[in-house]
Amino acid sequence: MTTGPMKTEPRTAYSKWMLLFILQWISMSTCCFAKEDHSPDLPLFYWKEGPFVNFGDYISLKIVERITGEPVRAYNKMGAKEKKLLAVGSIFYFASDNDVIWGSGINGKTLHKKDYRFDKLDVRAVRGPLTRKFLIENFNIDCPDVYGDPGLLFPYLFPEFTRKENPTRDFIIIPHYSENNLFPKTKFSNVVYPTEPWDQVIEAILDSKFVISSSLHGIVIAEAYGIPARLLRITENESIFKYIDYYFGTNRPHFQFASSLEEALILGGEKPFECDLKKLYEAFPFEFWPKAIPNVIQKSVLGNAGAIDLQQAMPAPKQGMCKHMSDAGGCKDEDAGAAQSQFLNHVRYNFKNLNFFMNGSL
Repeated sequence: MTTGPMKTEPRTAYSKWMLLFILQWISMSTCCFAKEDHSPDLPLFYWKEGPFVNFGDYISLKIVERITGEPVRAYNKMGAKEKKLLAVGSIFYFASDNDVIWGSGINGKTLHKKDYRFDKLDVRAVRGPLTRKFLIENFNIDCPDVYGDPGLLFPYLFPEFTRKENPTRDFIIIPHYSENNLFPKTKFSNVVYPTEPWDQVIEAILDSKFVISSSLHGIVIAEAYGIPARLLRITENESIFKYIDYYFGTNRPHFQFASSLEEALILGGEKPFECDLKKLYEAFPFEFWPKAIPNVIQKSVLGNAGAIDLQQAMPAPKQGMCKHMSDAGGCKDEDAGAAQSQFLNHVRYNFKNLNFFMNGSL
């Protein structure tokens, strides 16, 4: 009678230990598998074509990864359609219904409603007021007046990149990638192509006293760090729309582009940007990355750091639109007024078919 229990007790204990072991293994495996397979619910779209990489588009990925604190899944155009995030760039053309928008802008090459494949979007912020007006008037999309290119947040997200105290270059040229061939390095030793590695482009900007650029993000990154920058426009390869959108979104409706390197050097840097970057940062769709811990950033720091540095580095002329400057004196008011009128007429001419610039909206 005593032998039965003695034989079954070890088997029962063994079964209990096996059950505990299996449950523990399942728990650990699930945890590990979740980490290995974890990816945000919201993939990021940024513009790229094959091996070609443009730093101004690629920094979208770096910025979102830095904000979320984890790798971000890139949207696969060839895969199944799914909701996605669009951030840096003139990339609304690639948006679909219900996509989330944070800092993107309309491309001036696609200014007709029929160019787009969406009717509704989740807009948190846009590059500038021209993009906002386009969305409201063509699609009746709810679009808050939160403006700014996310690239302006770079100094606060990437403390490892710092402006050099004693830059080694008086100025650099960053052409739009479509204009790289116009600036061969055999003739222009101070040219930096936007197709070079993104971190090298950033470092080159930070080691310069002045940036002349037809690449929008060459300007954006320079201004984010308080480095004087001037828009260079020597071809019509890119529509001027995105530049106007950016400058208007940073409260500079009377910006001026240079038509040559010589003119850019005479004009110097554009006036400081003004933008509520705290509002832009807080508009980021953190809910899709619940583990992300938003930084507490003061509005005064974000809104004014670049502007203060820029004013100290290279004071803007009295009238930013004035083309007739000398080292000894500033602009004459009448010259500035004439230049401004000429520029605005140029803008109206190029966009005369757009209701953005109709009825005295400029």
